[in-house]
Amino acid sequence: MKVKFVQSGGYAGLRRGCEVDTNLLPSNEAAKLKSLVEQSGILQKAKSNHAPHARDLFNYNITVETAEGEECNVSFDDLSLPEGIQPLLNYLQSCAYPLTPNVN
Repeated sequence: MKVKFVQSGGYAGLRRGCEVDTNLLPSNEAAKLKSLVEQSGILQKAKSNHAPHARDLFNYNITVETAEGEECNVSFDDLSLPEGIQPLLNYLQSCAYPLTPNVN
């Protein structure tokens, strides 16, 4: 399982993120991440949602690629966090590092 995470926005507009591959983690850490993904429910009810007219919120994008090759992508902000996602979000935030800005 691979999990890609990007957090952007907020007052400063900083971007943080990470990519975590359970094949590269110690077995106990891989099991923890798989459990957090399953408990979050994002694989079964993946719906993106954002609060209208909200400003200065963090935006989160999580992409999960399962061992079977299925991919799930969800996007939400601080006011539209899906139920049960906070433990997974906390884990991914602890793994995140600053990302270079998008240059267009």
